Amino acid sequence: MSMKLRVLGETGPYPAPGGATTGFLLSTEQGNVLIDAGSGVMSELTKHLAIKDLHAVIITHHHADHTSDLNVLQYGVMIHRLQGLRDEPITVYANGAPAEEFAKVGLDGHVQAVPLTSDSKLELCGMTFTFADTVHAIPCLAVSAEYQGKRFVFSGDSGPSENLERLATGADFFLCEASWLEQDRGPAHIGHLTSKEVGEIGKRVGVKQLCLTHFYPEYDRSLLKAEAEAEFGREVLIATQGAVFEI
Repeated sequence: MSMKLRVLGETGPYPAPGGATTGFLLSTEQGNVLIDAGSGVMSELTKHLAIKDLHAVIITHHHADHTSDLNVLQYGVMIHRLQGLRDEPITVYANGAPAEEFAKVGLDGHVQAVPLTSDSKLELCGMTFTFADTVHAIPCLAVSAEYQGKRFVFSGDSGPSENLERLATGADFFLCEASWLEQDRGPAHIGHLTSKEVGEIGKRVGVKQLCLTHFYPEYDRSLLKAEAEAEFGREVLIATQGAVFEI
């Protein structure tokens, strides 16, 4: 069996009409893990999965386009437990910094909060998760999930980062933020990548499949794809809401 990645939302920092910001469902036959919970993600998630069947959540960082539906999930889990539709509380493994943001993650015994750092290692639904600090405006973690010899890596939000490149080296599927076209590159302190940089990284670290995410809703995605492919040297995928990838 393989890991299955379902794109629940892929834009940033705000959703397209009817869309959602960052959220991905990573599944095996042993269960389902949600990575980030941006605006609109819960609506898309519940088209495909009942709240009782969600086993854990990972939050890369505490920006609203990655966390705004976490509050919605909190109440969904609470109501389902009170109605007897879900037995166990859910655990949210969230970036431990900033501490004041992490303090908001738990809810009355229904949602258990566990802090993440770059040294964390998790075993969830048969997958082994490890992490790396990225370069972003606030603390952010990239995520690696290994399952039956295959490895998925998600960049979180990041500018150019040696830590991210080490984590992504040799990945079977690298899902990487490409917030800008090269011509629109923003200031370095914000901590984002251009699609050109993502193509360069993918080639440099030898990933097998490269997929772009976290773009402005108004972008022509074919331009992002072409810019990344010019550096990567072969096909680059685009994360689109509803898409499912086998890893």
